[in-house]
Amino acid sequence: MRRALTRLRWQLTLSHLIAIAFTLVSMIAAVLVIAGIWWSNANAPSREPAQDARLVAVAVGRMVQNGTPDELNPVLRALAQGRLRLAAPVGPPTERGAPGMDVSLRNIVYVAIVGPDRNLLASSDPSGAAFAPPEQPEWQTLVGPALSGTQRDLVLTRSGGGPAALGAAPIFDDAGRPIAAAVVALADLPQVDRGPFFLLAIFGVATVVVLAAAFFFALASSSIVAYLLSRRLVARLEQLGRAAEALRAGDLATRVAVSGKDEVTQLQESFNSMATGLEAERDRVVGLLAARRQLVASVSHELRTPIATVRGYLEAALRRDGLVPADLRVDLETMDREVGRLQHLIDDLFTLSRAEVGRLAVRLDPTQASVVVQHVVDAQAPLAWHQRRVQVLAQAGDDLPAARADAVRLEQMVSNLVNNAIRHTPPGGLVAVVVAAEAERIRIDVRDTGEGIALDELPHVFERFYRGNSSEDRGGAGLGLALVKELAEAMGGSVDATSTPGEGSCFTIRLARVD
Repeated sequence: MRRALTRLRWQLTLSHLIAIAFTLVSMIAAVLVIAGIWWSNANAPSREPAQDARLVAVAVGRMVQNGTPDELNPVLRALAQGRLRLAAPVGPPTERGAPGMDVSLRNIVYVAIVGPDRNLLASSDPSGAAFAPPEQPEWQTLVGPALSGTQRDLVLTRSGGGPAALGAAPIFDDAGRPIAAAVVALADLPQVDRGPFFLLAIFGVATVVVLAAAFFFALASSSIVAYLLSRRLVARLEQLGRAAEALRAGDLATRVAVSGKDEVTQLQESFNSMATGLEAERDRVVGLLAARRQLVASVSHELRTPIATVRGYLEAALRRDGLVPADLRVDLETMDREVGRLQHLIDDLFTLSRAEVGRLAVRLDPTQASVVVQHVVDAQAPLAWHQRRVQVLAQAGDDLPAARADAVRLEQMVSNLVNNAIRHTPPGGLVAVVVAAEAERIRIDVRDTGEGIALDELPHVFERFYRGNSSEDRGGAGLGLALVKELAEAMGGSVDATSTPGEGSCFTIRLARVD
């Protein structure tokens, strides 16, 4: 079973689609990294003016803070002409040198230092602080942010005459406050190196395009294949589910069609084998139950004759007045009562067993239920009052329609219910048998004022040999109510019970009415 579930889980999963998507995302990420490196390298020339301005700011920062313009102009001129080498800041390597190496500025048109009041302090031009190039007004877009202390690249690319690009960087004092701005003008920018990184980026972009197309094709084709495969598997499992539901509902003849050669096929074969075994076991149990019922019916039938014979001899002996000693008569009377109980039990067993095997003879005729009830009450009321001081009454409406019933069996049913009610009613209590008409039924209620039945016992009172645990043993065998139920159903009727513990119970027989 585990192998079957594992195989099914892997067949239904979309792991191949996830792998394709992961590959595509990984390739896109790789291409983005490559393109980012290439873009950074390709745009490095555009950052060169700002980098040169930073180099100048670091180199002349102390002189700007403590020196004079006359001392600063020659230094700026030497830097612009490349006669002074500067220490390159730590950072990405450039074509001028690696991080930490001494480099010299090149391709410089001029270098200027602008004070906090935005006036020129010094320049590499021979005119010094009087230097005023035509593009000087354009410095303001760079000088303003530089004087505010910004650390971002300040670059202005120009077209037309004059420098190709301007760069600016702030100059800080020892306290870290901007005190001036260094402005560098480049004659032109280096050409972008479209070398291996450029080719790799182009290759990566092309790869992404191809993979994207392949991804959507794989997604469509894999989805179709997965749908068809899962549809076949799910259909077979649904068939198994329906068969299992039918089996649970009691249809042991249900089977599933076996198809395929995988683990689901083994599951189908196992289900069919299980259903066959259950059906065979059911047939065996049914046969055993039928044999048991037949045995009970036969034994109870055969016991009736010897019991009747024994009881006849006992009754004959008890009729011999004066010939039987007093102590022996007491024993004979006890034996007669017990044999009577035994005969009643055998009669009930015989009736129940015949009902089980379908041989219970029931003759349904229009029967006046009130007459049958009155006959039972007249027979049992005197004995109930004499022995237990329980009053038994009958109550019936006028002009009641007849019930479709077997008069003999109906009398037996009512007698069993009345006897049961008398046994469970204390002295001074009342047992009432009420006959009434309903829309389509004749209802017979046997009510008592006895001890009642516990709620957890009430659903079981019609089961054979059931005797409530809450009540004391009063000699019942637990067959009377079961017999009433069998007889009522055999006549097309029903019987049910209601009870309130401590107040009494009511057993109701409903039979079809004849209008």
